[in-house]
Amino acid sequence: MLKQERQEKLLDLIQKHTYLSIVEIASRLDVSEMTIRRDITELAKQKKLTKLYGGAQKLDILDKELSTDEKIQTNVAQKKYIGKIINSLIPDHSIIFVGAGTTIYYALPEIQRKDLFVITNSLIAFTYLKENTNYRILLTGGEFSHTTEEFIGEVAVRSFDNLNIDLAFAATNGIFDNNVTTAQFDEGNVQNAAFKKAKTTCIVADSSKLGVSDIYTFTRLSDHDYLITDDGISDELVAHYSDYTKVLKEEIQ
Repeated sequence: MLKQERQEKLLDLIQKHTYLSIVEIASRLDVSEMTIRRDITELAKQKKLTKLYGGAQKLDILDKELSTDEKIQTNVAQKKYIGKIINSLIPDHSIIFVGAGTTIYYALPEIQRKDLFVITNSLIAFTYLKENTNYRILLTGGEFSHTTEEFIGEVAVRSFDNLNIDLAFAATNGIFDNNVTTAQFDEGNVQNAAFKKAKTTCIVADSSKLGVSDIYTFTRLSDHDYLITDDGISDELVAHYSDYTKVLKEEIQ
């Protein structure tokens, strides 16, 4: 691949994902990390991106968070695949938490266990469960976010005070090294409240979210039992994220 073509592809990736690590860019473009470091340095001097420690981000990071409607048609096959992995982790008769986001939403039809009690702060998850299952469901209170269609804030956090959870599954806008990130602190606070009450905690992200960072880190990957992703993840990234937690890219048998 010629240098100009490689750098154009690098810029396209940064524009699409906002932030990417050197490891992720090198994996996607199938070149060495040293080459990517040189490209980032050169492009930063040309003011085409911002160079950061371990990666690069686009110049304007003040874009608003994408709404649920804007995300709903992205990476659908990968999200359904993730649902099969989630299902393989859940025993019958479990109490589970499922967070907000379209990754969780598309995973729900793949969950086929018996007699579940499902806790969620996601309106679209609640609506799906109400209309398509006979599970017991608890929808948290809180302030409704029209952007992400979830309940957030102090009331939502307090909803977990007296709950006991077997497994908690929460999505993210991006994972960079040990950092699990989100666009708003309030969104992360609700997920952390669920994690504190759960025996097993899982971060859920399709492979396009790996090596990507949003504004806020709300938890560390190393604090959780599993990273659940799809089979599009490269072997290099499996090894990278396995330094922090167990990576699941296929169903547990």
